Amino acid sequence: MEFRPAEAKDAGRIRELSRDIWEGRDYLAAAIEGWLAEGGVYVGVADGEIVGLSRIKRLGDDDWWLEGLRVAPEHQGKGYGRLLHRAAMGELERVGRGTVRFCTADTNRSVPLARRDGFRPILDLPFLGRSFAEEELPSLAEALAQNGVRLASVEEPGLVELLLETCRGDYSGLLPRGWHHFTASRGAVRKAWSEARLLVRGGAGAVEAVLVVNPSIQYEEELDLDLVAGPPAVVAERLLACLGPLAADMGRLEAGGAVPE
Repeated sequence: MEFRPAEAKDAGRIRELSRDIWEGRDYLAAAIEGWLAEGGVYVGVADGEIVGLSRIKRLGDDDWWLEGLRVAPEHQGKGYGRLLHRAAMGELERVGRGTVRFCTADTNRSVPLARRDGFRPILDLPFLGRSFAEEELPSLAEALAQNGVRLASVEEPGLVELLLETCRGDYSGLLPRGWHHFTASRGAVRKAWSEARLLVRGGAGAVEAVLVVNPSIQYEEELDLDLVAGPPAVVAERLLACLGPLAADMGRLEAGGAVPE
């Protein structure tokens, strides 16, 4: 198998091979154009055909991320996934140093491949999703008011410190942003969540719980729940109840701004 950098002309084949992955919900089809423009995408080619791909993304000076490991369904079970993973690791050894991480479902075939190369599990996160019909939802303003919740900016005094403490205590020192997990720092918190919707309960300087909600970096018009902090009962009963209305109004809501009428 040849392992080479992907080119713009490969986008069509990449979308094709990912069409039926994750039950047709693979975000790769929507993301691949941006990925190719940004760089770091590699494809595996066998007998003149692209059979899979992988991506290496640099998150920081010594912070690397593996993502996008895919093998076309008709070529799975032939060892191409192992070859792609090993080739990506070889490229990392050639160009970088530091720590490399990735995130996937614990049932993914890439997990045993990574374990054999010295990766170890560091964090278990639930995957939360919710389907809803817009007509079933109360207004955003009503939902926030009923649950004692308000919108805040990451620049509210004390919030960066609270978010950073949560990253270090509950997220193994990592800052989650969609599927990516950065090394947590004050600068990273401000950068990653500067445009996030922070749903908080508690007054300024006395926040007891917070949800960090961002527009999805994979799917248009969807939300990523990046971080949860606070007592479980407060989070479940007060904050999560607001996510549906927030999703319905995400296109016209700005963090820290006024609740729309």
